[in-house]
Amino acid sequence: MKSARFALLLTALIACWGIGSYDLWAPDEPYFGEGAREMVVDGHWAVPHVNGEVTTDKPPLFFWLIALFSLPSGAVSSFTARFPSVLAALVSVALTMRLGRRWDNSEAGALAGLILATSYMFWDKSRTAQIDALLCVLITAALVAFLSFRAGECNGRTAGLLFWALTALAVLAKGPVGVLVPLGIALTTLIVDRDLRSWKRFAPLAGPSVFMMMIAAWIVFASVDGGGEYSVWGAFEKHVLNRAVYGMHHKQPPWYFLTVLPVQLLPWSALVPGALLLAWRRRSDPINRYLLVHVLFVCVFFSIWTEKRSLYVLPAFPAFALLVARLVMTASRGESDQHGARVPSLRWVKLPLIATAAGLLVMGVALPSLAKRAPDGLVVPTLFPAVVVVCGGAMVLLIALRGAATTTIARSLAVAMAAVYLVVAIVLFPAFNPIKSMRAMGERVREVAGDAADRGEPVLAYDMGNAVQAIAFYSNGIYCRPVEQRGELVSHLESPKPAFAVLSRKAFEALAPELRARLSTVASSQMARGEVLFVTNQTSDAPNALGR
Repeated sequence: MKSARFALLLTALIACWGIGSYDLWAPDEPYFGEGAREMVVDGHWAVPHVNGEVTTDKPPLFFWLIALFSLPSGAVSSFTARFPSVLAALVSVALTMRLGRRWDNSEAGALAGLILATSYMFWDKSRTAQIDALLCVLITAALVAFLSFRAGECNGRTAGLLFWALTALAVLAKGPVGVLVPLGIALTTLIVDRDLRSWKRFAPLAGPSVFMMMIAAWIVFASVDGGGEYSVWGAFEKHVLNRAVYGMHHKQPPWYFLTVLPVQLLPWSALVPGALLLAWRRRSDPINRYLLVHVLFVCVFFSIWTEKRSLYVLPAFPAFALLVARLVMTASRGESDQHGARVPSLRWVKLPLIATAAGLLVMGVALPSLAKRAPDGLVVPTLFPAVVVVCGGAMVLLIALRGAATTTIARSLAVAMAAVYLVVAIVLFPAFNPIKSMRAMGERVREVAGDAADRGEPVLAYDMGNAVQAIAFYSNGIYCRPVEQRGELVSHLESPKPAFAVLSRKAFEALAPELRARLSTVASSQMARGEVLFVTNQTSDAPNALGR
């Protein structure tokens, strides 16, 4: 139990530390923050609104959670926007440890929790205002209910109702993948185990009925309160079918996840091939069969989609953690496989860990090069703690590899990575905030164009992408009106009345020279896709227009 408590404490520490010390970063975090802000301020609870308009990109559950945590203070902050992900990560780690303890022992469960908590993408999403940590925990919880039914620990009807209720919540978090993924894993497991008939005991009618009632209740709520602005079928067609078949923003080849998983699973990537191989060699064990089905189904399912992002496969990370923990525990015990051959711990565990330690050492030495890309305030001395921690962790791991048990080595790696994540959260994230945040731009829009916006005069946005969401959030409700035609932007800026617009530097430079000469740049911000400008047709000597 002490190991389990330590794993949960470490998860809470690295996920929660400093989540309120830097702003919400585009493109995704301001989107969810603004949707929740509008729920709190404007009362749009049934259907999320972002930048003053109905958004069909995502269902409402994550917005609801952020808004609920923000109600006591009356405002959405970086902390309240990210806190639901922290809680989701803690529950995911607890559920993973529960499975490891049930299948092996408490030490294996705690190790699986440490592996999951310190996997790079899981840690990153555990402290980010994005849906994926919430989706991961809901899918994991649904599968725990299924596995409890399979193990005879829970009545089939009760487990089935819980499974379907959790998948309904997952759908309300991120759409149909919330049910397709856990349902696909459960059915594929039964098919592989040649036990599909047992599905009849898993609430086959009552479960789907509960699922449909929960989804239907929200659809009715959205249809009535949304005033006809929201179409469930339209959202499904645009954001599920079109993404799957055609892709919208992130078209990737079928082998995409093979290229990104080694990075996202760091520092455990080098152990994953051995863990998969061991599980395959011991596939007569139903637990190994389930874990293989879990990771392969998630990866194959999303590989079929045209649109892919690395975070799509986060629901597979608890299974990856359990597989790696089983490998480490098996190597530590020196057990024999089903053919009687001793598991070669040096080849399967220690050599990959040596490669991991070497990689950490290289990363530590290379860290000062970040100063070249960082803002003025971030110099090599600021990076010094990160260099010390990364290199120190690598050295501790190399020393442990000389004689410690493989479980001790794995725990040492987890603690070393936790130290690295803490340094990143404490030192690097706040230092990079000036070039990742749109706060200054949003506050400047409120200061300069607030009166005009209150009178109903629009602030246009051109070639801005998701940056308008961040401006709406940090301007406290000035909704920029996106336009796609450059002629409309030009007519707006050529108006004799005061006019304001936000646009990319590229779009600004494409304007006619005589128009550019008449414009004043009020503020600028550097975003990932390039520089963003806030401009007005008022001259720089007009103090009321520029707020000077």
